[in-house]
Amino acid sequence: MKKIIYLIILTVSLFGYSQNPNLKLQNKIDAHLNIPKKLVKNEICLIYEINGGSTAYNRIMYYFVTEKGNIDIYKEERPKPYLKNEKLKSTIVKVDTTNEMNDKIIHLINSKELNELLKYSQKDFRKIIPELKNLPPCMITDHNEYKLIFIQNNKQSSYRYYYPKYFYETCSDKRINKPVLKKFINVLDLF
Repeated sequence: MKKIIYLIILTVSLFGYSQNPNLKLQNKIDAHLNIPKKLVKNEICLIYEINGGSTAYNRIMYYFVTEKGNIDIYKEERPKPYLKNEKLKSTIVKVDTTNEMNDKIIHLINSKELNELLKYSQKDFRKIIPELKNLPPCMITDHNEYKLIFIQNNKQSSYRYYYPKYFYETCSDKRINKPVLKKFINVLDLF
């Protein structure tokens, strides 16, 4: 009897865990979006991009999750568009995956945190408060903007925020929708 229960649990965990969730994505894929690998039905592409700061390159990680739970990772370094140095070139390389990274990505795409974030869009990061519309925003420079794009079945959802932890923890601008911003930060923390 114990062996039967063990086999059932093992089968459910192997097959149930490896199938991709059906992400609730909101938009058609951006026509200008170039990814290093073509997606097939139910596969997921997660793009994690860090822009800004004091480096010459923006860093982009592409995580491709197949229906069977296999993960391919690509890393791109792209020169910042405002730099006029022709010696700076974009590079894309395939990255060897580790079990730890695979587990992180599988956990992320199945997480409650991601499910919560996907209920919102980029415009939800900002509240419209007419009496505050001319108030200057909090200012900080030379930090990173974080961008996440999720793609599945010809749909995508994308989010970006400049130095989100600073604006969440320090900025008192009431136009920032801090509960939604916190959901974004929670997903970033899963990396």
